[in-house]
Amino acid sequence: MTKGPSLKRTLNAFSVCALVAMPLLGLQSATAAVPSHERIRVLESARPIGEARLTDQNGHAVALSSIRGSVTFVLFGYTNCPDACPAGMERLRELHDSGAIPRGVKVKYVLISVDGERDTPAALKTFLAKYSSDFVGLTASPNTVKPIAANFSASFFAGAHDHADHYTVAHSPQIFIVDPAGNIRAEVYGASLDAMADVAHALSAE
Repeated sequence: MTKGPSLKRTLNAFSVCALVAMPLLGLQSATAAVPSHERIRVLESARPIGEARLTDQNGHAVALSSIRGSVTFVLFGYTNCPDACPAGMERLRELHDSGAIPRGVKVKYVLISVDGERDTPAALKTFLAKYSSDFVGLTASPNTVKPIAANFSASFFAGAHDHADHYTVAHSPQIFIVDPAGNIRAEVYGASLDAMADVAHALSAE
């Protein structure tokens, strides 16, 4: 008589555990879908990009959420950067022009300015023209961009200004990869074009 209820309780407990485990298995599968590559750090947990209002290189007000719907490569930088930004932008241009990303994968390339005081829409447009007309530049005041950068785990700060308004801005150099749902998923530190394309393909297929 005692075996029946005991078995029933065991089966019920198993069913509950299975239901609890199903979402966890789905989460693990989504994480596992991002392939591992040298010089690409896959985040242990996805972080939403959040929301903010910026201005693009055409002078239009743009919501940060507008990058959703595509795999997006995001670089924090500025047009007067002497080294890291040109290198990062050139890397994105190479990826854009390489054909490494399969057709049908929607991809965006976005520069978010960390120097809103000097990076006007016109300055961004001139800068981006060196790389691709497909690239998007977003600018806003440093106070607006700082929480966006912090959410990406990026940082920046301006050096001392001289009388000619010449200064540099120290900033995080890595390229971030955002999935179509608007979640930050990986950071790129000089990875190969094939590795970057592979991650983009995997995220688009989730």
